[in-house]
Amino acid sequence: MPVASPLKYADHVDRLGTKLFQRVCELDLEGRFAKHAISPYVADGEETTWYKILNPEYSQRLGREELFERDRHKAVPGWHRCSLACADLEEVNA
Repeated sequence: MPVASPLKYADHVDRLGTKLFQRVCELDLEGRFAKHAISPYVADGEETTWYKILNPEYSQRLGREELFERDRHKAVPGWHRCSLACADLEEVNA
């Protein structure tokens, strides 16, 4: 992938997930996404194998919802798949 690509590959973390999450919290990051290494990638948002793990002490959470106008409980077409990011990547590589 080109360096300027909007897609970034993150290698899997084997047996160090807790330490990684502790570091996420130390850096005051919102959280991270994770899935079991043996779980398949699925395109159906209702059957996702991904987990969003939030930092309970994240300092920028208050007022953040005001930045987004959409109802966060409604599915966004293409969000649970990489279709939009993949399209962007194809444009970069063209």
